[in-house]
Formats: sequence, structure tokens, C-alpha cells
Amino acid sequence: MTALSPPPTQAPLSPPAPVASTPRRRTRAWVSIGSHSAVDFLSFVPIALMPIIKQQAGLTDAQVAAAIATHAASSGAIQPAAAWFIDRFDRRVIGAIGVVAAGVGVGGLAFATSFQALLLLTVLTAGGVGAFHPPAAAAVGALSGVSRGRWMSLFFVAGMIGGIMGNVFSPALARMVGMQGLVWLIVPAVLVGIALWIAIRRVPHRAHGAHETHASLSPSQRRQRWGSVGLLYAGSIVRFGVNNALIYLMIAMLERRVVAEAGATALTEELAKNASAINGYMQAAMQVGMGGGGLLLGWFLARHHEKRGLVLTPILGAIALAAIPSVGNQSLALFIVTVVAGVGFGSMIPVTLSLAQRLLPHRTSLASALMLGGAWMFAGIGAMSAQRIEAAFGMQAAFWAVAGVLLIAGALSAALPSKLLAELDH
Repeated sequence: MTALSPPPTQAPLSPPAPVASTPRRRTRAWVSIGSHSAVDFLSFVPIALMPIIKQQAGLTDAQVAAAIATHAASSGAIQPAAAWFIDRFDRRVIGAIGVVAAGVGVGGLAFATSFQALLLLTVLTAGGVGAFHPPAAAAVGALSGVSRGRWMSLFFVAGMIGGIMGNVFSPALARMVGMQGLVWLIVPAVLVGIALWIAIRRVPHRAHGAHETHASLSPSQRRQRWGSVGLLYAGSIVRFGVNNALIYLMIAMLERRVVAEAGATALTEELAKNASAINGYMQAAMQVGMGGGGLLLGWFLARHHEKRGLVLTPILGAIALAAIPSVGNQSLALFIVTVVAGVGFGSMIPVTLSLAQRLLPHRTSLASALMLGGAWMFAGIGAMSAQRIEAAFGMQAAFWAVAGVLLIAGALSAALPSKLLAELDH
């Protein structure tokens, strides 16, 4: 090049065009999606049964909050590490191992007769759940062809359906077969793990040419993409923290309600079973909002108006959260407002997954891990903070505080670069 030669111009760059989805690829994607239902069923069994476990192990409110926080941290912390390993060594077997580990942890809940035992089983269960998510989410994205956003919505909703089933049916299962009967859940967990491994073990770990495409971006373009992922990550931390706070506050509020309605002074074994049954339905209600809203918004916003959805849904959720204590004794109204709260903090998760994978096509497992476990690992702060606020200032103040925190997620999303989001995949 001579001194008078004009500098080369850089053509607009975009990720390699996604390949078309075939029936065989879709079948393998459906196996991963179905596995998500099974894994999240296991994940929420300890949450639904927490009143029973609290009475069984003689836990305090602070220990319940700590157990919920441990569940979040264990599930979340393993995901970035698993994602790095998978992207580096092209090994998805970790996802299958995680399914089996989660089954073993849930199967042993009858032995959670102390706080320490509960923490050990929680780490095993939630760690297994966390190991599943990065390879499975990335596999669905790779197998979905040109409809990544919609398939990620299906993946997300499948997890919500599994969580709803775990919340609703595990208290009934514990009544029928006792806590010891949960050990039989290990068998289907092993079968699901095998099916998942067969389905995803040969799935490509990244789009063809993804590394080259990302490397050819200018330094400022790469910084903007990573910065946008950072904003999505921070917003996900806030949303998951609110989710975890509501998990704790719902358990505490319903325990107090059951005890007060029975005219008792403490939670007995029978009252704990009653509280677990109601708690299961209300924990499911927030997942109905997360999953139903996630399906609809992920379907319609996957390539259009993502930023608007990320900014506006937290406002809706904050209004619902602030209203929950005032309808606490009205079951139908409580269910409805909890569903709306779930829409507010959880419905945009599949959109953040799709955006992060498209922003970092050469690191799809890492992108998935950040939006899921990497954010969820800090969610326990929400439960522990909510417990302390409630103990110091009361239930209403705790819900108001959580509602205010959710608004931060909308503010973070407002800082996303609109032009970059509009240019993705074009």
C-alpha cells in the first residue's frame, strides 16, 4: 500500500447466517427442551417443600433464607465454569451429569434433618441444575436455525412448566409417599440424562466462522457488544434477585397466614404440609407469569422491540409486587397478582438469552451461562435482604423495597444501544 492509497473500508459485519432447521435437528432440540422441564421440576421441589423441610430440620427464618440463597448460588456459580469448559473442550456431557446429580440431591431430601445436611443436598441439586443449563440452552440455539428467539422462548417456557409441576405436585407427592419416597425420582433423572446426552453430544458448539466474524469487528464494535452483554447481565442479576426475594417472602407470608388462620402459635408438622401445598401453588403462579409472558414476549419481541420490552416489563412487575401484601388473604387475587409479578421480572429472560447469544456468537455457551446461572448465582442476595428487611420493618416494607429494586432493571435496559440491537443478524 502506498502513502497515497485510500484506507480499506470495512464492510458491515454480521454473524454467519443461521442454517435452516431440519426435522432431525428439531427433534434433538425438543429433547433438550423436554429435559429442561425435567430439570426444573427437580430444581423447585426443595422450594415447594421448604415449610416441611423447615419443620423437619428445625430451621429458623434466617436459615431458610440462607438455604434459598445457597440454592441460587450453587446453581449459578457452576454455570460460567461449565460454559467455559464446554466452549473450550467441546464436551456437553456435563449437562447430562447435571441432570443425574439433581435427581440424587432431590432424592435425598428425607435426610435433610439438619441445616448442614440441607445445604449439602441443596448444593448437589442446584449444582446439577446449573450444569445442565449452558450446554442445553446453547444446543437449542444451535439447532433452531433462523428462529433462535422463538426456540429459546420454548426452552425457557419448558423450564417454567417443569418448575410449575415441581411446585404443585411435589407437596402432594410428599403426602402420598412421604419424603423417603422422593428417592424414586433418581430413576427418571438418570433416563433424562442419558436421552439428553444422546441428543446434544454432536451438536456444533458455535456457528461456523463465528470466531472469525467476531475477530474481524473493530475494537470499538467488540467493546460495544461486550458492554451490551454486561448491561443485559446486570439487569438479569436484578431480575433474579427480585425473583429470589419473592420466593422467600411468599414462603414467610404463607407460613404466617396458615399459623394465624389455625389459631396456633408455631408451625406444626400438619400446618407445614398445608403451608407447602399453598406455597407450591403461589410459587407456580410466578412461574406462570415468567413462562407465559416469556413465551408471548419472546415470540413477538425476539427480533423486534426487545429494548422496549426490557424497559417496560419491570414497571408492570413493580406495581404487582407492591400490591401483593394487600391481597395476601385472597387466594385468587394473590395468584393473579403473583402471575403479573412473574411477568415483570421473568418474562424477558428468553429475550436476554437470544440477544446475548447473537451479540457473542462465538461464545454462545458463555452468553447463555451469564444470562442464566452467572446472574442467578447472586440472586440469593435478594432472599437474604428481603428476610432482613421484613424482620426489621415488616412484610409490606419488604415488598415495597423489592418492587423498587426491580425498577433498576428497566433503567439498565434503557442504556442498551438501540442501533446495535437493530443491526443484529442483518
